[in-house]
Amino acid sequence: MTIVDVPIAPHRLSTSVHAVRRILPMAGCAVPAAALRNPGVAAWVRAHGLAVAACGDEELDLVESSGVQPVHVILRCDPVTPTIRRAAALGVVRFVVSTERHVDVLSRWEDPPRQVLLDDQGPAVLGERRLDVVGMHCDVDDSQGAVEWGVAAERLLSRMALMKTCGLQLTRISLAGGSAGRWLAGGAEELKAIASAVDDALDAGCARWRLPRPAVVLAPLGM
Repeated sequence: MTIVDVPIAPHRLSTSVHAVRRILPMAGCAVPAAALRNPGVAAWVRAHGLAVAACGDEELDLVESSGVQPVHVILRCDPVTPTIRRAAALGVVRFVVSTERHVDVLSRWEDPPRQVLLDDQGPAVLGERRLDVVGMHCDVDDSQGAVEWGVAAERLLSRMALMKTCGLQLTRISLAGGSAGRWLAGGAEELKAIASAVDDALDAGCARWRLPRPAVVLAPLGM
């Protein structure tokens, strides 16, 4: 009996990340946990320390089995709060919260405060509960193209300006939209257009609301 090796599906993540960073040199990039089912993607993510966005126990299982370090995981909190506790116990430190319940669970954890991004549809948490609130997150419906990424970035900046008046200086924004297929296929022109739209929005929004330029993470929303 002959064992036939199944070829690993190729990917062009390197091309995609480079395209984004030509416009936004310091941008962070992330992939959804589902992309790790491709062993080649998982190996590249591990080797380059790319962030991985996970949601739910199944995706945490995938992150663990793929050997991704917890420090590189971003947990998008869902209604199942034991998943949040599990992620914290594994050593995950970055969370996107969208409800007061998420905040309550993280606030009770005994370890040092977690790095929290507030979903733009979520509560206006001002960090009074032992949480390191560092920025804002937004899912982008980019069916109308790259311009929607710029609109989303400006919307986050406007909320950050409001929070600044309450004494909370946020320093990061995270935007996720579209399919991971664009990133895995090396869709450089599309990704450069997205990065340019975000870059222009940051220039305009930071000038309008007198904010320091935040760090940025761009990512696909799903597979």
